[in-house]
Amino acid sequence: MPVFKPRDRIVIFRLTQDEYDSLIAVCQKRGARNLTDFTRSEVLASIARELQSHARAGESSELDEKLDSLQSEIQYIRSLLEQRLNQGL
Repeated sequence: MPVFKPRDRIVIFRLTQDEYDSLIAVCQKRGARNLTDFTRSEVLASIARELQSHARAGESSELDEKLDSLQSEIQYIRSLLEQRLNQGL
């Protein structure tokens, strides 16, 4: 698989021995090719989930605004109908 963008950035972080052992165990359990690929894929998946969550939140607020607007319109129509009914009585 060709690499379209060179991976020329390095991220370094420290782990305790227990954290490292756990990371290696999960890496092996999932059948990852190596620790670097596993860690990269997990970090990028976490970023993708966060971006999706943020996008859904934006969609949700847009939907909330539309629902609020619709509710206002319904209330307006209801008040007009009530006025008509009261005038007819």
